[in-house]
Amino acid sequence: MAVAPEVHPTPISAADPELAGRVATTVEAQGYAVVEDVIDAATCTALVEEIDRVEREYGIPFGQNDFEGFHTRRIFNLIARGPRFRELVIEPRVLTSVEAILGDGFLLSGTTSMHIGPGETVQLLHADDGMISLPRPHPATMVTTLWALSDFTAENGATRLIPASHNREAIVPTVEEEERETISAEMKAGSVLIMHASLWHGGGANTTEDVQRYGLSIQYVAGWCRQQQNLMLGTPREIVASYPRKLQELIGYSMYRNVMGHVNREHPLTLLGTDIEPDMVWDKMERKD
Repeated sequence: MAVAPEVHPTPISAADPELAGRVATTVEAQGYAVVEDVIDAATCTALVEEIDRVEREYGIPFGQNDFEGFHTRRIFNLIARGPRFRELVIEPRVLTSVEAILGDGFLLSGTTSMHIGPGETVQLLHADDGMISLPRPHPATMVTTLWALSDFTAENGATRLIPASHNREAIVPTVEEEERETISAEMKAGSVLIMHASLWHGGGANTTEDVQRYGLSIQYVAGWCRQQQNLMLGTPREIVASYPRKLQELIGYSMYRNVMGHVNREHPLTLLGTDIEPDMVWDKMERKD
């Protein structure tokens, strides 16, 4: 069994002109890459304030099991909660990096905040694509992006992971592997951890007395995969109609390879009042004599 590298891959600057290629290459080799300075401090502060607001207004409770955490609050379908979260989903540099891994036509699978409070214990290491019934290892069908809205440290619950574990056959590590090879993906606020969803990872323990760890999970899947969160049913059409066109397409108002996702042979965007003709793959097929 290969032992995980002792050193993190070098963080990549969001300003790197070769960002997408470098992220894709690093994720293929190590299973993850850290991109620094994707959002600034003011944006991080505004997003933390938004999370606090939603938690108060909707009475978001702590988790009720070991996996979700008893000192962690999670908000699902964040894009329905405010425009600031929608802007992150369509951040161009991150989207280009995801496309370099998944190819075109990918979808948004889910948006979730993960607010880890003091006293939280470690989360079980797992693979986010564990429900995908393909033999491991396999090419990426899902990409998870974890956004640090506050500094991620080993003490406050930084994501734990085993580098290159996306290339192993099991969905979860053995106890010995976890104890020997797990590292903490420490990163400063404004950074984004981009992961192959087969990578073994999990939230860390928050052993501090008063430090709150704020993060977001924005996941994308290949266009032929089912999304984890049913964003089309979970968001009223009048709200979706106000979304940017790219975000509408990402949550499912789109067609994959000109066939998957149509509604009675109509483009799903027509449900939002958009005048668009479907470019059906069937119209391009003809018999070759």
